[in-house]
This record gives sequence, C-alpha cells and structure tokens, in this order.
Amino acid sequence: YAEHQRVLDLDPTRRDAGLTVGLYRYAVSSLSLPTRMMARLAGFGGGRERGLRMVEEAAAYPSEIQTNARFTLVVIYNREARFDDALRVIGELQRDYPRNRLLWLHGGSTALRAGRPAIARQSIEHGLTMLAGDPRPRAFGELARWGYYHGAALVALREADAARRALDAALRDPARDWVHGRIHTELGKLADLAADRPRALEEYRAALRLCGQDEDAECVEAAR
Repeated sequence: YAEHQRVLDLDPTRRDAGLTVGLYRYAVSSLSLPTRMMARLAGFGGGRERGLRMVEEAAAYPSEIQTNARFTLVVIYNREARFDDALRVIGELQRDYPRNRLLWLHGGSTALRAGRPAIARQSIEHGLTMLAGDPRPRAFGELARWGYYHGAALVALREADAARRALDAALRDPARDWVHGRIHTELGKLADLAADRPRALEEYRAALRLCGQDEDAECVEAAR
C-alpha cells in the first residue's frame, strides 16, 4: 500500500498503482468504526467513493494489472448491487478472454442477482457448451456451480421440469456445503411452486444446515 501510494505521489498519471491503494481504501471504509480508526493509525486511508474511483481508473488504464483491476471491479460492483456495471465489465473480459468459460458463469450469476433470469440462462447455457468441449481441468465444485446457476435461472423462469433436472444433477456433484445448500433453496422454491409445502420445508431446512455450516449468511437468510 505504502509503495503504491508513493508511486501516485511521484506520478499521479500512473493509474495502475491506484488498484492496491483504492482497494485498501474501499475495504477500510467497510470496517467498523473502531477498526477503521486502527487502520488509519496504521497508515491505511479510507473513503468508499474515492477507493472505488481509483479501482475504476486502474481498470481503464492499459497496464499489466488491468485485467486484475477489472476482475476486482466486478466483485465490487456486485457487492454494491451495480449489476449493469458488473455485466459491462464482464462483457469486456469476455471479449478479451473468449476461452475463459468461467466468465460466462460469472455473467450468469450476476444476471441472476440483477433479476434477469433469461439473460442468466443464455449466459450459463453458452458456458455449458464451452465446458463440454473444454479439456482443461475443472475446479473442485465447478460442475455443481454451473448446475446451481442454471437451475436457479430455470426456476425463476418457471421451467420446473428442466430446473429440477439441472438441480438434481448438481446436487450429485461434489462441492462445498454452501453450493449444495443453495441448490436445496432452489429445490424448496420448486416445491413451493408445486404447492408441496412439506417438501419445501424439508429443502429449506437442508439449506439452512448446509449454508450455516459454511457460513453463507446470504443463503441462510434466503432459506429462512
């Protein structure tokens, strides 16, 4: 942080140095007041808007870390519920890295957060086609995540049979507990749509248990 701040002091046009400084500023602004005070005593500046602006400038500045800055920006925009901006940056990354199938996974998940299930489905299904022909290794739990987001988009579109097939298959794939917990939440929604309240409650309770074990507060709240 100190070294990159020094770069900016010497040459403010070096926007790439703003990634580290801006990210720390944004992070410090999210801390509790006592912790923010301790961070500032340690030399870390705060400021949510300024920090975000510095990350945006680093993402727009041609450099070796531009891609890192863009990925960071996607995370921040999602956290700030600026989904259109997140989708725009994901689109830029997709154009630059067309073989990176995970960008279509992130595009689908972001579209779901934005309440656009049709766009989410399109992105996920495009990514699944890429996945089927991609011989490169898959991360642990990747298949389950594809199935979860695909199923969630189909649930939102009220395509119950296709959603259940996707979610049931995803539940059989190894993954972290939070992924399986979120799958159970979607299965609970399907049961509710079918007016099967006992089954829905069973699925939501499974989601509460699994997501609670993995400290996924968002999933726990949704299941509750």
